Amino acid sequence: MTKTEQIMEAVERLGFVPELDEAGDVKFNFQMKTIYVLVGIEEEQYICMLLPQFREIEEGEDLPFMVACNKMTRDLKVVKVFVDHTFKYVTASYEFYYSDEGALVIGMRNALEVMGVVRTIFRKELESLQES
Repeated sequence: MTKTEQIMEAVERLGFVPELDEAGDVKFNFQMKTIYVLVGIEEEQYICMLLPQFREIEEGEDLPFMVACNKMTRDLKVVKVFVDHTFKYVTASYEFYYSDEGALVIGMRNALEVMGVVRTIFRKELESLQES
């Protein structure tokens, strides 16, 4: 079974409907969000789950957004929250290695728990920055 097939099967086991995008990555809907699973190198048992562009950056908001991203990345350990290459959006990723299909499902379930609350945590970080 290929890595892509393993990911598709794991997404189905979690109760979602996966599809392949034009880049060959897996995408599915979760809590009104589109989650991407970047397949990467076929032979490597490593994936990146991505919640892209979950927050738009208005002009002049760059610094507090970057500070909030840095704090979240530092505090949440397995999650990376960052301003994308356009400097217009905030994106979150959850990256992990897995040893077998069971570990893949567990890692994806853990990632989805985080992806489900990352926008709320980000909003709270921004609010706390504004209060200080």
